[in-house]
Amino acid sequence: MSSEGSAGTLRRRTKPPTSSSNRTSSRLSREDWINAAKTMLVESGIDGVKVDLLAKRMKVTRGSFYWHFEDRDALLDALLHLWEASNTEPMLAAIKAAGARGDREDFDATVGRLWIDETEFDPAFDSAIRDWARTDPDVAEAVHRIDDIRVAAFAEMFKSYGFTGDEAEVRGRIIYYHQVGYYTLGIRESSAERKRLGALYDKVLLY
Repeated sequence: MSSEGSAGTLRRRTKPPTSSSNRTSSRLSREDWINAAKTMLVESGIDGVKVDLLAKRMKVTRGSFYWHFEDRDALLDALLHLWEASNTEPMLAAIKAAGARGDREDFDATVGRLWIDETEFDPAFDSAIRDWARTDPDVAEAVHRIDDIRVAAFAEMFKSYGFTGDEAEVRGRIIYYHQVGYYTLGIRESSAERKRLGALYDKVLLY
């Protein structure tokens, strides 16, 4: 990942001298900066995730940033790690719960709820990361790795439903690719409408 102000070249920066203004702005936590970067990524894409723009949005000096990060690349690494943790761990937990009893009836209360409620899984964040991956090979590699983990989890879920081998794998891909495509296409439906259609989706995707 390239640092701010250069394309493909990592520029290491040292922390600026400590001043009273820096001490004040350092009250912002590392998480504050990461969350601000996430918001900017979703709103403006990776080109919008720059130290100057983030500092301006949060009304602090750049000094606050360098209390927590060596450079922009360190922030981008943290942003990618946040995505892996916040958008993958809840999904894997839901998939595991959906297959725990080997009963398809558990899907709607686990994975279905995760996708419809959008509280533990942030589809906008997921889509923004995929957009970023188109221009950054390191991010693309991370996305491919996480996609493989998610598909493998769905394949295991389908095995618990009685499918075996290639069929479980293909069904895992289909249900995952369906949901990724739903977000990528920006389909607009209310939660009520999605719940209403849930039984039909289940019929197509799970049986």
